[in-house]
Amino acid sequence: MRKKSILLSVLASASMWTYAQTTHINFDQDKDFRKAKYLYLTETYKAAQDKFEKVLDNQDVPRHTEEASEFYASLVALINNERGAEERFLAFQDNYPKSIYVREGSWELGSFYLRNGDYDKAYQYLRMGNLNDLPERKRMEYQFKLGYVSVMKGNKREGLRQLEPLTRSGKYQDEASYYVGHIYYADKDFDKAFTFFDELRNRNPKYETKVLPYMVQIEFNNEQYDQAIADGQTLLNQNRDKFIQSEVSKIVGESYFKLKKYDEAIPYLEAYTGEKTNADYYQLGYAYYQKNDYPTAISLFNKITGEKNPLAQTAYYQLGNAYLQSEMQREALTAFKSASEMDFNKEVQEDAAYNYAKLSYEIGNPFVGTPQVLQAFTEKYPRSKYNTEINEYLVDAFISSGNYKNALDVLAKVKSKTSHQSAAEQQAAFLYGTELMKEGKVAQAEPYFAMAAASNSKVEFKARALFWQGEANYRQDKFDRALTNFKAFKTLGHKVPETKELEYQLGYTYLKLRQYKNSADAFETYIATNPPGEFKADAKLRLADAYIGSKETSKALGLYQEIADQKSNLSDEAAFNSAVVLGILGQNDEKIVALENFIRDYQTSKYFENARLELAEAYLRKGDNTKAMNQLDALIRHGKAEMVARAKLRKGLVYYNEEKNSQALGEFKSVAEDYPRTQLALQAVDNAKRIYIEENNLSEFERWANSLGYYAIDQSELENLAYQSAKKTFDDKKYHDAIAQLKSFLSKYPKSAYANAAHYSLGESYYLTENYSAAQESLLFVAGSNNEFQEDALLRLSQIYIQEKQETEALLALENLNKITSNPAYKTFTEIHLMRLYSAKGQHSKAVDMANMVLANAKNETAVLQEAELTLARSLFNSNKKNQAREAYAKLEKAASSAVKAEALYYKAWFLNKDKKYSDSNEVVFGLASRYSEQQYWGSKALVVMADNYYNLKDIYQANATLDAVIENYQDYPDVIEEATSLKKKIKR
Repeated sequence: MRKKSILLSVLASASMWTYAQTTHINFDQDKDFRKAKYLYLTETYKAAQDKFEKVLDNQDVPRHTEEASEFYASLVALINNERGAEERFLAFQDNYPKSIYVREGSWELGSFYLRNGDYDKAYQYLRMGNLNDLPERKRMEYQFKLGYVSVMKGNKREGLRQLEPLTRSGKYQDEASYYVGHIYYADKDFDKAFTFFDELRNRNPKYETKVLPYMVQIEFNNEQYDQAIADGQTLLNQNRDKFIQSEVSKIVGESYFKLKKYDEAIPYLEAYTGEKTNADYYQLGYAYYQKNDYPTAISLFNKITGEKNPLAQTAYYQLGNAYLQSEMQREALTAFKSASEMDFNKEVQEDAAYNYAKLSYEIGNPFVGTPQVLQAFTEKYPRSKYNTEINEYLVDAFISSGNYKNALDVLAKVKSKTSHQSAAEQQAAFLYGTELMKEGKVAQAEPYFAMAAASNSKVEFKARALFWQGEANYRQDKFDRALTNFKAFKTLGHKVPETKELEYQLGYTYLKLRQYKNSADAFETYIATNPPGEFKADAKLRLADAYIGSKETSKALGLYQEIADQKSNLSDEAAFNSAVVLGILGQNDEKIVALENFIRDYQTSKYFENARLELAEAYLRKGDNTKAMNQLDALIRHGKAEMVARAKLRKGLVYYNEEKNSQALGEFKSVAEDYPRTQLALQAVDNAKRIYIEENNLSEFERWANSLGYYAIDQSELENLAYQSAKKTFDDKKYHDAIAQLKSFLSKYPKSAYANAAHYSLGESYYLTENYSAAQESLLFVAGSNNEFQEDALLRLSQIYIQEKQETEALLALENLNKITSNPAYKTFTEIHLMRLYSAKGQHSKAVDMANMVLANAKNETAVLQEAELTLARSLFNSNKKNQAREAYAKLEKAASSAVKAEALYYKAWFLNKDKKYSDSNEVVFGLASRYSEQQYWGSKALVVMADNYYNLKDIYQANATLDAVIENYQDYPDVIEEATSLKKKIKR
């Protein structure tokens, strides 16, 4: 219990006493002296003094009469408190050092000093006399004086010894009782003090106003709150002194507070005008809280900040409750957090931690990830009554924050799952699988889709998991398994977003399995649903491919021509395929016209070089070798590596057929020398070999062939068998065995014509067994020269570098691949990843160029397109085009990618802060930081904006609490810490 005391300056207002001194000496010498002494004895001091002065004026006065008269004259001067009285009496002592009057005069000299407030001298002289020598009336007077002056000097023990006997009766009973009560009160002997005060109050009502302050305080300390209230109210009505009014009001208010009569407590607590402590703010705040006046309670609780003690912990806890009642959950979160970080009251700490965790789950947590808060609670309070509830929140929080793997890990430890937990596990497995798919980790994703598909908790997730399991198997070339998944999805028959894509996926899967009739049926069904433009065109294109496979060539031609006429992104592929089909149908002239039109209309198409080669073949078939050679020459001048080799090889065959062996040999040699260790090079060597044999010049052939360094004239059949065996093991996906065979092959035949193929397969095997460093060595060998595996090697190297965060190497590989490839899928891959790397390195101009290429490709996934839009937004912001940047970021607020959305929301909050819409900005920050806690960089930057908002809203507590959380939790981001520290210094100023 908190003990109180009122420091009342009552002792300073001591009663003024009149003093009289009784003498034992009689003077009968003359009439004036006797008259003067009579007047003195009757306490007629002024008249007595005049008489004594008259005696002294007499020149013939006897020595003893003069001594007595001087004594009484100086004594009366002391009694009358005349000017110079002290000096006169001390002079008497000096003049008559052996006088019998000196000791007797010490009483009056002490009284004189007492009246003048010189307690040290008063005490000195009052102690010189012997109280027992005095008559009763005087003895009691001087005993009281000695007791009083002892108290005033702080000698309470002496004061109590002198005063307590006087409390039984007599003239000084009441005053002595008052001071004795005060002494006991000061010594905290409240029971005795109360007894003296209570008896005095009952005996003499005049003392009531003096003793009630002490009695009220004692009653409060003794938990007699009703009596403290009653006596306090009496005192407040009697004594209007401002100090008394303030102090007693506080006691009455606290008494009501202790009795939980909060409405009655408030006016008295507010009447206290002294300097309020944190305890005062707490009591008043809690009273208002109980009165449901939450805004006032909040304002009072908020005054208790910056401390760590039991009262602060309780205040933060009640502040959190008041915020909750005011529907200010975000502010409540901060208050409960502060209370939970103090351990003075373990019960309050646990309850605060529970509320902090629960609010984190309900509204999100801008300081720390919600799952982290929930996990911390279960770890700290493993036996808490709240744990079942918190564990369910934890799983949901992991799922809602995108930490699906953590949710699965938590659920894996639960042996007997509830239906809610089983459903959560199915959902988490499905979502984790989709996350892995987005990261390109298709093989790792498939088992999680299988887990979700095996659960019957929610048919929606079961269906979607089946679909994506099929997609994962398809991307791994496991087409039989993919077909099984897609069929199971179709049989389940539950409509989900993926349902509209089923026939499209089935069409592709059947096409890969060469079940062309089934593929055509699936694509026809899909097209009948009237899908979006690009997908419809692609489906028609693949339907035409299926028609080709099922020998329905005319149908295929019609579709190709229809798509080509639509002038879409697929028109070039359709137009090229249309020309090829015309050739299949034997319509060579029509094929030539179609290809000539293609070359005219689609000069930037990825099929452009293939079209030139096909046109050259068509001209040759027609017998127009000149036009054919023109096309081949154009391809050699402007084509990419592999197409140049093919063109030269074909040109050599034309020369050979025209019996121009010298020109033919030149083309074949060029291919063999410029594209070593490729299949095209081997074909070129074989063709050259035929010419040398025809010309009977085998020695020259042997010399030339040996100079190539990779071709042996008598190449052993064993070499070919060794390679084919290793390749079969690789094709069968037995990668560990393939590694051993391929390494053995390359060791025996390091300069084999199959070296590039073997090195590529070896690198791919290492990659698929996750030995990335070994994979790099083999793939770099292949990527370093022109060959048919160069693009594949560069692609795989790029993927490894990106995964291993080797940005410089990734950039070089991607740039090389982008430069040489005509493969649409590879082109798309390089554009996306170059955009990301350029952006990360601050090369905004190059990033924007790549972003525009990404945006121009409608086949890119939505998330990728949004990422490209983000690159543009960043460029605008960094170029100080803030308004345009704001518009660009606004479009990205609904992005599929949480990283993109987090950045867009940060800038939304930033712009609102600059608009001085601080509360609106806080709404955005809270949503960002709590819902996308895994995006820690943008979340932490947004918290600094939130702190600035609070600062501008004059909520210094929330501003500082937010900045403290940033500085404590985000040390990994120095730029954010610098911002937070700078703002904290600004707030302190």
